[in-house]
Amino acid sequence: MYKELIHLYGPFSIYSYGLFIAIGLCTIIMLMQADRRFKILQLAAHFNALIAVSIFAGIAGGRIWHSMTEQDGARSLTDFLAYWQGGFSVLGCVIGICVTLPIFLYRYRIPVLPFLDFVALYAPLLQSISRIGCLCAGCCYGLPSNILWAIKYHDPESIAPLGIYLHPTQLYSSFLFLIIFCLMYWVLQYHLTLPGQLLGCYLILSSTERFFVDFLRDDQVFFSNPQLEAFSVNQWLALIIIAAGILLLCTTYTATPYQKNKTL
Repeated sequence: MYKELIHLYGPFSIYSYGLFIAIGLCTIIMLMQADRRFKILQLAAHFNALIAVSIFAGIAGGRIWHSMTEQDGARSLTDFLAYWQGGFSVLGCVIGICVTLPIFLYRYRIPVLPFLDFVALYAPLLQSISRIGCLCAGCCYGLPSNILWAIKYHDPESIAPLGIYLHPTQLYSSFLFLIIFCLMYWVLQYHLTLPGQLLGCYLILSSTERFFVDFLRDDQVFFSNPQLEAFSVNQWLALIIIAAGILLLCTTYTATPYQKNKTL
């Protein structure tokens, strides 16, 4: 497992973290364009712009939150922009997209909740693939462990501590996100047909994954307030997002079902 895969020239290299994010993005973009929602929501004219905005908002949100909450967060503008080297918060990415994207959807007159449902359906697959990049880069590493499947890093450029066996928390997250994707893609999308329901389920499931996996991670940051030390900063944020997802699900039952297709 190496953080830097291929050195190109000078400061330019192909990093495992950036590579797997690119693979994940290409995969979900192809799947989204083949989905019937793509035509129903009439996204062809604005899809490239929406993807660009989503990528920018997700990267910015993920990097900002990581820099604010993690010990190895970016401390300069150069570090902040070098996202391909690792150091990223999935929760921050979700917040960045949910805050920024509706503004552009309103501008293009695209229904906000149906589109966010569409994105939420494929987001877990992107996260599952991207976590493999985390594994290679050594970020999001786990606690020391002697379990049979523990991993040990030897690459001097790795973010994780070297020479000790650790929980492969990146693989735990990747596997759980893959399960979330399969559940949403093959089951939930056919039963949750009101605007916002898939988004609400995604917020609940993805934040639940982070809450529980964080117990095995060794890069947690905690509030200085003793009353909040039971959970890490990211776990508290995950609980807030779970509550928001539950509230969204509760409110969607008063919404109008999708038009044109009952199982959109």
